[in-house]
Parts: sequence; C-alpha cells; structure tokens
Amino acid sequence: MTLLSTTRRATAVIASLGAAALLTLSTQSVTHAAGARDSDRDGMPNTWEIRHHLDPHRANASGDPDHDGLRNLGEFRHGTRPHDSDTDGDGEDDGDEVHDGCASTDPTDSDTDDDGVEDGQEDADGDGIDNADDGDDDNCQGDESGDDSGSGSGDGFTVTYVLR
Repeated sequence: MTLLSTTRRATAVIASLGAAALLTLSTQSVTHAAGARDSDRDGMPNTWEIRHHLDPHRANASGDPDHDGLRNLGEFRHGTRPHDSDTDGDGEDDGDEVHDGCASTDPTDSDTDDDGVEDGQEDADGDGIDNADDGDDDNCQGDESGDDSGSGSGDGFTVTYVLR
C-alpha cells in the first residue's frame, strides 16, 4: 500500500463519517420551508420560539401563556406575541380578533380599517357594545337570525367571513 492510496482511503472514511453525522443531525429536527429548524417538531421554528421566550426543545404549540384564547401555534401563524394577550394594543384580545371571523379586526393592526378608531372601540355588529366589551362569538353579525332590526322575524341571512 502506498502513501497515496492510504491517504485516499482515510479521506473517504472521514468523508463518510462526516456525511453520516450530518444525516444524524438533520433527522433530529424538522426544517420549515423557510429553512428554519424546529427541534421539537411542534410547527414553530426554533428562532421564533427563542425570540418569544418559549423552549424550542419542548413541544409547546398548544400552550397559551397569555390566556388570550390563541394557542402558541396560532400566535406564530397570525404573527402575534404569545406573552401579550393584545399584541396590537387595541383593547381586544388576540384570540377574540382571530376567532371572531371579522374582516374588520386584525390582531396585528390596532386600527384595521384605518378610520382613526381602534378595533376594540368599534362596534362591528351594530349592537351598541364595543368589540372589546362584546361577548358574542359572532361579533361581526347582528343577532343569530341575521335580522339586525331586533324584531326577531328572521327575514335576513347571516354571512360570515373568516380571514386566515
């Protein structure tokens, strides 16, 4: 065996070991389309979890540390902050703004329609109660029948818009 063939074999062995190590490391986490790693495979990239004081090595997508009704994975998907129940500061919780299905509210924009009135102070369903104080699940609509007159005759219909 010559020195040249020994060197080539050693180089091949080292390259094989290096490739095996890379494959082992890459199977321990998921990589998102944007190239961000997700070590705990909970759907949120490590960098986002670290930035928002979550543990990137523990699956915590279903947690809701700010108790706003929007779980961590939802906070990631909607661009809100998991430790701030009202990311845009408009008086309406992030979870309410996401789940109410209103086109007139956005959890990252305090004045979604740019009319100078914060979303929480508006009355999207016309019932006389500000969005922030309104407990109705259908905050974009009038009453359940779709009849906003209050007569209860039910001669209208309800249309719900959901933004994702």
